[in-house]
Amino acid sequence: MRNASLGAVVVVGLLLVPISACKGSEPSEVQLPTSAQVTTDIAGKAASSVRQGVLRVICKATNMGGTGFLHRSGNVLTAAHVVKGCSAQDVALVTISGQVFAISSIDADDVVDLALLKPIGTIPGQALSIAPVSPPEIGMQVATWGYPGGYSGLAPLLSVGYLAGTQEFKDGSNPAVLRWVVNAAFNGGNSGGPVLSLENGSIIGVVDSKLTPVPQEIAQILEVLQKQQYGLQYNGTKADGTAVTYSEGQLIGEVLQYLRGQVQLVIGYSIAPDDIAKFLKARKLNP
Repeated sequence: MRNASLGAVVVVGLLLVPISACKGSEPSEVQLPTSAQVTTDIAGKAASSVRQGVLRVICKATNMGGTGFLHRSGNVLTAAHVVKGCSAQDVALVTISGQVFAISSIDADDVVDLALLKPIGTIPGQALSIAPVSPPEIGMQVATWGYPGGYSGLAPLLSVGYLAGTQEFKDGSNPAVLRWVVNAAFNGGNSGGPVLSLENGSIIGVVDSKLTPVPQEIAQILEVLQKQQYGLQYNGTKADGTAVTYSEGQLIGEVLQYLRGQVQLVIGYSIAPDDIAKFLKARKLNP
């Protein structure tokens, strides 16, 4: 979890989900728009092609997972925080058909929150490219396909909504980053999934985060609990078989953080297409 300063202290909750089972920020008093109605016919326009290019991204070292999609370069694009703390050997990519691919490298930019994963072998499916969309059209209907927390199926799930606005984030001395605010059900595990326009099926963003606001004092309490090492000790096992020991306070903190991540205010953030294009071009890849 990271903190960002936006005129007030706000809390960031990453859109990750434990494998065994969005960073976002905004003051708790924010007013949320309601979701626009989207018909099944419109939402399904790009389903047959997009679903084939969406993958589940698993990091065995952190016991966390997210979503990624096949870029036309043959690499997989995802959010950097999905693979943060992972080596290439820790990451597995799972296709809609259940095939598992290892990767040989991770090329990440933590400021923009994008990562390019190089698979070992050729991943089948529909490769996707990023459409040049700038400035954003407020009210545009959008969708994402991905693997939210608690869902263990092979096929990615659809979530729909609309582009509600934009917001600029500033973290320390790093350059300010523009995010598109999306009114859609982005949940833990959706990070790294493609955001597409329902009008023409073009990819216009990457899922970055969800809004999970808590008061500053509650965020501090959660942080203290997760660092607490004394008291009763409990032994457990991660999904990859690694043994782990938690204190009673750490267990409580982990459970509360997980439950906080499931709070659904139906609003999240998408990385803007301009930033995605810059990230790819810096790596000599066409968007």
